[in-house]
Amino acid sequence: MWFRSPGRRTVLVSLLGLLQGITGASHAQDAADGEIMLEEIIVTARKRQENIQETPVSVTAFTAVSMERLGIEDIADVAKRTPGLQYGDFGDVKLSPTTLRGVIGGAGSAGSDPAVGYYVDEVFVGQGAGANLDLYDIERVEVLRGPQGTLFGRNTIGGVVSLTTKRPTQDPEASVQAQYGNYDYLRLGASVSGGISEAVAAKLSVLRERRDGTMENIFLNRDANTQGSLSLRGQVAVTLGPDTDLLLTGEYRNVDQRPLAYETLRYNNATTLPNVIDLFGYDRNTDPGDRRILLDDPNKETLDAYGFAARLDTSFDDLDLTSITSYRWHDYYSRADTDRSPVKFLYDGDPEKVDRFSQELRLGREGEVFDWMTGVYYYRQVARNQSFVEVGSDLATLLGAPELAGLVTGSDAKMKTTSLAGFASLTWKATDKFDATAGTRLTRDKKKIDYAQDDPINLLGGTSQLQGSDSWTRLTPTINARYRFDGDVMAYATVSSGFKSGGYNDALGDADGIAFAPESLWNYELGLKSDLFDRRVTANIALFYMDWKDIQITQDDPRTPLYDPVISNAGAAHSKGIEIEVNARPVQPLWIGFNASIQQAEFDEGTIPARPPAQPIRLNKVPQSPSYTATLFAEYTVPLTGLGDLSFLGEVVARGPSYLSLDNQADGRVGAHRLLNARVTLAADNGWRLALWGKNLTDVRYHTRLFDLYNTDEVGQKLVMLGDPRTYGVELRVDF
Repeated sequence: MWFRSPGRRTVLVSLLGLLQGITGASHAQDAADGEIMLEEIIVTARKRQENIQETPVSVTAFTAVSMERLGIEDIADVAKRTPGLQYGDFGDVKLSPTTLRGVIGGAGSAGSDPAVGYYVDEVFVGQGAGANLDLYDIERVEVLRGPQGTLFGRNTIGGVVSLTTKRPTQDPEASVQAQYGNYDYLRLGASVSGGISEAVAAKLSVLRERRDGTMENIFLNRDANTQGSLSLRGQVAVTLGPDTDLLLTGEYRNVDQRPLAYETLRYNNATTLPNVIDLFGYDRNTDPGDRRILLDDPNKETLDAYGFAARLDTSFDDLDLTSITSYRWHDYYSRADTDRSPVKFLYDGDPEKVDRFSQELRLGREGEVFDWMTGVYYYRQVARNQSFVEVGSDLATLLGAPELAGLVTGSDAKMKTTSLAGFASLTWKATDKFDATAGTRLTRDKKKIDYAQDDPINLLGGTSQLQGSDSWTRLTPTINARYRFDGDVMAYATVSSGFKSGGYNDALGDADGIAFAPESLWNYELGLKSDLFDRRVTANIALFYMDWKDIQITQDDPRTPLYDPVISNAGAAHSKGIEIEVNARPVQPLWIGFNASIQQAEFDEGTIPARPPAQPIRLNKVPQSPSYTATLFAEYTVPLTGLGDLSFLGEVVARGPSYLSLDNQADGRVGAHRLLNARVTLAADNGWRLALWGKNLTDVRYHTRLFDLYNTDEVGQKLVMLGDPRTYGVELRVDF
């Protein structure tokens, strides 16, 4: 049976024990303790402000307060604490995939739409390099599970990660933050906000982050897997009238780091490279867990990204009108040692330049019997993906053509995407207890590609050139019903759909440039949300079943000699499971949180090609989809008379077994594991906070990616990425 595995039993037993404990503690409270309650969280999952416990959507939200107390700083931290959310965390800014409820995206380039959409202040920011986000000075993060095919601008079949920034304030405010940790980790942030006039307020925030490598390139005696970024955000809020507000936002982000330091899991001695390593007298990377690698050239990754947005909110005749205009642009560059060895063999890169423009208009009204919202959305993206492979001097010598050293063979793919959508949603408030919502979105996407590959030595299938254009139109409805029971308990049922448009392969290889079809998904969900014991406890549960087809998958083409991932459509799949979230404050000093997801994400049909003469491989488990995720934390706060509060937080993050590759090979299986985090915070009454923190304190080693180049003659290895090791540090924050 589905729930009989030991890991799943552990999750359920932990939940029952936690519920029993907090229920007993809550009953023990005296009536005078009625002020003991959890933080109220307001979300905008339905494009309106609602208490999260009243929202008939499966959503996990983190406020600025909870993110600070839990030490959440990036999307990877959010994923570790959200049921069913998995972030690839490959260490780079382009290729780390996001999976939600087992739904995973096809690729990280502009040729494929994401399965999980990222939004900042309701602006779609793309995927990969375009969605490289930090959470400094963020008011709230919401993770919406399931397809959001009606109200969100770009259809996403798995869900949405929505960030809301802190707005400018009229009252002067300022804060500074400094962190220092092992691996010379440094994080410096500052923000200042205040009124310029009675009608204008402005805000500026800046963050600088850097870290030496968590791995060592012993061949060059240099760090690997380093981090380095700079982020700026400026905002101006203007009150144009009693019911009209304008928010202008400008952002900049720069990244300069050395990522993607893979360990060698095993060598294929039947291929050329391992034997060349021995021939040249170099050492092999024989310990896949020592965080020591041997590269003849360090990997490099840079990013420059800009974003501008204007949001206008106004009301007239009981109608609410919202206009959101956005332009975003980024320039990304990467270069890596393909063979991950001391031999000067091959190098590769995946640069891209992307600009995006979007415009959304929404008109809505909240009435006594009916709430409605309607709108239009326009999106344009122009992307230029310029993948390349560079021949190293040692390979050129072995080929008997030293003049080929430094030769770059690559592709240039210019892709234009335009999308136009209209949407509407109507809520009928039948009674005080029951309401029903129906909505739909009609989307027309069009993509056009101009693709050219320059390959004079036939390394990747030869020189080619092609053009293509196609369009797709889809209707994505949503139906939702909500019933409020007595005692702050609400139940809901949802049927919703979403789709990802088709596209074109825009990377290297003799199959690239070809088209792939749209992917579609239906979601069926039942949920229950409850506020218990005078809001000392919130307990939410959701049951879901998702069915999707024409799945866009990325797989190496075995017909070509090098790794050249091709996006294609393969079969159908389903995902089903249960999600649980519990928060409790049984007594004032104690905050307890527990969440879990138990899911089964499997392909129902479909195959992927194998290296000839092997037969195609039948798809089975969906990769990057643990059978369960769970987080349990507890924070206890001790008042210190005349000084402030001292808090102790301990946290366990658990992940069930999963696979890192479509073929579900044993080398790509990640076993069940648990990470232990802790944080001790002294919050003084005069506005400063000092914290000591540690992550993965037991230094658990686990894999986050498998890069299978075992049968590629020029590499001959299975490469793995390790999760972050034990990290710890100190943080000081001062609010003025």
